[in-house]
Amino acid sequence: MVRFVLVLLAISGSLIAVAQNGSISGKVTDAATGEAIVGANAIIQGTTVGASTDLDGHFTIGNLKPGTYTVAISFVTYKTHIIADVVVEPGKITSVQVPLSEDATELQEVVVTSTRQINTDHSLVAAIKESKLVVSGISAEQIVKLPDSDAAQIAQRVPGITIVDNRFVMVRGVPERYNQVMINGAIAPSTEIDRRSFSFDLIPSSSIDQMLIYKSGSPEMPGDFAGGVIRMITKETSSEEYTSFGFSTGYRVGTTFNSFNKSQSSATDFLGFDNGMRSLPAGFPSSEAMRESATRSSLRSDAGKSLLNTMNYSTIEAPMDFGLNFGLARNLQFGSFKASNVTALSYSRSFQNYDMSFIRYNEVRTQPNQEPVIQFDFNDNYSKSESKINLVHNWLFDLGARAKVRFKNLAVQIGEDQAMLRSGFNNYEQVGKLQNNNAYRYLSRFIYAGQLEGTFKSANEATIYSVAFGANYINRNEPDYRRFRRVKVADSNDPFELILPPSSSPIDAGRFYSELEDKGFSNGFNVEHKFGSVKAERSASVKAGYYLEKKDRHFSARYISYFYPGINGFPAEVGQDIIHQSLDRLFSPENMFTYNQDGSVIPGMAVIEGTRPTDRYKGENFYSAGYVSGSLPVGKFDLSGGIRVENNVQKLTTQNDAGPIAVNNPILSPLPFVNLAFNVTNRALIRTAYSRTINRPEFRELAPFGYYQFELDANTFGNPNLKTATIDNIDLRFEMYPNPGETFSIGTFYKKFTDPIEFSLTNTGGLGQNFSYINAPQAYSYGAELELKKSLASLAVNRFFRNTSVNINASIIKSEVDLGAAASGFQSRTRPLQGQSPYVVNGNLYYSDPATGWSVNIGYNVFGKRIMAVGSIILPTWWEMPRNVIDMQVAKSFNKLEVKLNINNLLNARYRIMQDDNLDSKIDNNIDQFVRGYRTGQLATLSVGWKFMKD
Repeated sequence: MVRFVLVLLAISGSLIAVAQNGSISGKVTDAATGEAIVGANAIIQGTTVGASTDLDGHFTIGNLKPGTYTVAISFVTYKTHIIADVVVEPGKITSVQVPLSEDATELQEVVVTSTRQINTDHSLVAAIKESKLVVSGISAEQIVKLPDSDAAQIAQRVPGITIVDNRFVMVRGVPERYNQVMINGAIAPSTEIDRRSFSFDLIPSSSIDQMLIYKSGSPEMPGDFAGGVIRMITKETSSEEYTSFGFSTGYRVGTTFNSFNKSQSSATDFLGFDNGMRSLPAGFPSSEAMRESATRSSLRSDAGKSLLNTMNYSTIEAPMDFGLNFGLARNLQFGSFKASNVTALSYSRSFQNYDMSFIRYNEVRTQPNQEPVIQFDFNDNYSKSESKINLVHNWLFDLGARAKVRFKNLAVQIGEDQAMLRSGFNNYEQVGKLQNNNAYRYLSRFIYAGQLEGTFKSANEATIYSVAFGANYINRNEPDYRRFRRVKVADSNDPFELILPPSSSPIDAGRFYSELEDKGFSNGFNVEHKFGSVKAERSASVKAGYYLEKKDRHFSARYISYFYPGINGFPAEVGQDIIHQSLDRLFSPENMFTYNQDGSVIPGMAVIEGTRPTDRYKGENFYSAGYVSGSLPVGKFDLSGGIRVENNVQKLTTQNDAGPIAVNNPILSPLPFVNLAFNVTNRALIRTAYSRTINRPEFRELAPFGYYQFELDANTFGNPNLKTATIDNIDLRFEMYPNPGETFSIGTFYKKFTDPIEFSLTNTGGLGQNFSYINAPQAYSYGAELELKKSLASLAVNRFFRNTSVNINASIIKSEVDLGAAASGFQSRTRPLQGQSPYVVNGNLYYSDPATGWSVNIGYNVFGKRIMAVGSIILPTWWEMPRNVIDMQVAKSFNKLEVKLNINNLLNARYRIMQDDNLDSKIDNNIDQFVRGYRTGQLATLSVGWKFMKD
């Protein structure tokens, strides 16, 4: 903590030590009428430095070095106004008044073609107001003020959003599997091996122009959701041409400059992928050959010797986090043809180390308040390094006033290297013995999302056509996930002894290899026709279209265990000598058994195949949807709605020991949508909406493959009998827009679930515990939401209030699953829906002074306790407990330079999992038990960026 404070002081000192600059501020008005002119440009002559006027005609050009300047103010149809000899003094604001006169020579028809900006708060609020749906969001203008590095952290600033495992998004407290994710206009695939979800930490915050969360549905959008449809729009083109560079460095409490454990790495780990070092050696026997070979065969011997001895780890001093970024924006024009490009490339490398407590109990309950028996009590040390490369490369081709083509590309490569060291007591298997268990894991993921979209208007612009083609690709590679356990008598000087299983085991002396490949191709077409004047703010319209998606997934896994074959003639003392060796020698080739040329045997360990038939599966999904919708303004009412018909054919093929398993789920779903808005005034409206949506199982949730997680000491299995859930949704919301960029809303919602899919604990016999997926009979949830986005300028003319704004949102939610006859004995009949939080609160306080270039942001987030995994009569439910999180940012801008200090997780609140021991669906610290807990440490990041405008 002392180092953390010293680093903060050093960084803060570097910010405060910057010399003060001054600024020029003024108001632009019409010389004849005195009315404010919105959108006028004020430029320092001879530079590209300037500003535009706001809705009140005000502008501020900040961060100017002391000196004398000439300012040029211009606007279409007005004469350019030149103000010479404007003196700027350190730390002061020089005020000017600018009356513009009309230029008679320019009073002629002006035709302007432009692309609507979507990355500002004003454009975001305008889009939400114009939308016919219940929607919330965040823009790039707000994102740059936040200390958030990825899309997951950004999402939690949106009303009703919470984050799970720092990467999965929950909407209105509904689990992440109930959300649909779209990147630009295409549906994003699931990125995980063990759940249906999209990992938002893959997407850097700098790649996003706008994030919208649609909480009510419409015929134009996918109907597979219950929480919301999350649409991320990557960087659009820029009217400015620039080149930018930046770097960052971070200090994490408990990690930076402290001990950090790591296993052997490959030469390309720093780029986010393994170079093949961890892969099975070339020529390694196939699964079939291993299973068919004799225990004492030379094939087993040679196979064991060919595996790299990478079961040891080293301890280093963790360096500081760091990152680099590059940005480029260019506009090209050839006659009437225009092309614009935005490219952003970033690289980051981070390190994290923390300690975790993990306790498991005898899960079998025969009566309420039965005193639990501790099964094991472990202390874990978790070290993880992460490398990430992100590329955004987007084009806009302007073919004239009525035709535009967009080509968007997003690519991410991320690699995680983890070392987990566990120490403690297992009172079920190894009574009185101390265990040391290790696991080393490397995971690389590559994701690509591309879209080619064209928008075309008819000659009278009453009809708009859009067509889009999309491609998604995900590769997830997990080579050589190694885990083993060692024991010794507690409080003794004995060496640790390797636990060798009698047969293949995912826990003991095992090596696991897996790869997932997911490919998706999509095509969509939409046509919209407006009736009446196309320039009218409200007009009747009809819309129709289709969306097609073909998705293929291939998954294969393999695991191999070491064991002692017990061949006749192997002296017992030789075996004891092997299993007591140090980690650097334990799994070396010389410890594998060997046949000599004379027929004699050198005893040692052998390897055995553990791969099961369920460890590979193939999934195919063809999704087709068509819709028709319309909107009709009647007086102050706006009625919209329609129907969407989705046909989804989902196939999965795998097998178990009994033979092939085939899942074929063709489902036809007609989905109605109705939205009604009442415009109370031009700044206030009331919305109500009804929709029926569905929630389909993902490939992984259907596949019976078991994935072992060392950190939970459990497997996760799919369930091929899962059914598609159906959800009826009702929304009611009041919205008010007092000023541009400001909003106030309060609303309520209700959802009824049939066959909701939940993540659950399962008993495997004895004291074993695993996870799987189940359908609950039915559930409901209802709640209320409030959002306030407000500038404090109206509270006082004080400079502080004028530059301060707040963004507060909160949700209160009640959910219930009725177990009916499934609840027995002393188990509560009702409980909340798995993953549902009873409340969510987000708050942000912003201060930004354009005159001085200083800005400060403080953010707060908390969620109510939620079920992590559903239990049963014999397995208590696991609950994730609330955490209070505060983040902050201090930034200083100069002409071409910006310096930011971000502090994340300021309170360093503990992650905590509890189990509901008495099965009453409540958590009492005096009755219920602690399961897992850890603190990740505060993170302070200093970033510096340069932006050079093209002349």
